[in-house]
Amino acid sequence: MRRLAERMNLATTVLDELSRRPLRRTELEQCTLRCGGTPANFNSIFHYLIQGGFIQKSSTRHLAKYAITEKGTKLLEAMK
Repeated sequence: MRRLAERMNLATTVLDELSRRPLRRTELEQCTLRCGGTPANFNSIFHYLIQGGFIQKSSTRHLAKYAITEKGTKLLEAMK
């Protein structure tokens, strides 16, 4: 159960950071590492959020920033 709470906390951190401003993947990873996450946990949460349509790339460029979607905003509100 503790692991689930940690993952939910990381997902909240990612969505909260993106609700403030679009960020690159490495910037998001640094934010989660400062909050006590691991690279493996970040990768799984990050891919879950993309696959679920909660976050998306702002353009097709390789180093494009990610932004929160409307669906992600609703999830963030529900998680808080």
